[in-house]
Amino acid sequence: LFQTSVGSVSFRKQYVSEAIATFDMDSVVDLGCGTASTVDLLPKGVFYLGIDMSEKYLEKAKSRVLNRKSLLINSDIASSNWIESAFSMKKTLGTALGIYHHIDDDQLKKTIANLAKFLNPGSQIVSLDPVIDNQTTKLARWFAQNDRGKYVRDPEEYEYLYKEFGFNVRIKILRNAFRIPYDLLLINATKEG
Repeated sequence: LFQTSVGSVSFRKQYVSEAIATFDMDSVVDLGCGTASTVDLLPKGVFYLGIDMSEKYLEKAKSRVLNRKSLLINSDIASSNWIESAFSMKKTLGTALGIYHHIDDDQLKKTIANLAKFLNPGSQIVSLDPVIDNQTTKLARWFAQNDRGKYVRDPEEYEYLYKEFGFNVRIKILRNAFRIPYDLLLINATKEG
């Protein structure tokens, strides 16, 4: 309810729809998929791979993915277990929407390493997470610091990690992205070949 009231849900839908429209893909890997709401935005025929630690969320996700090619995996995204259970298609779009600020540095590094192993060259990962930098207002800083996710990072940390694992990275900071002061970091990382 809180995410809907501040505009987070509609913003994510808009962002994912734009990412999907600009990338010719045959599959999506949705890190921290929750109830698989991203699947509703995908064109028919695109394979959906949803990964989440919560069995409760994955149980709800099953009804969303019934009529499409899909696989739901109960796993920690930092674990390599999901790679062993899945297969990578030629062009994959990965999504990590509001996930990275919930995992510590070691888990984030393992997650990006997993993506580097899983994704084929030319595949992309897009992520959205709160960010604090020198232009963040006091109120936006307060909201980010009081989010349930305790690992809000600066843009340079993300850029370094992605580049370390062979990704070409584009970063954009979106100021006041919601109905409350809240800055988001938009990352689009392409697996180099």
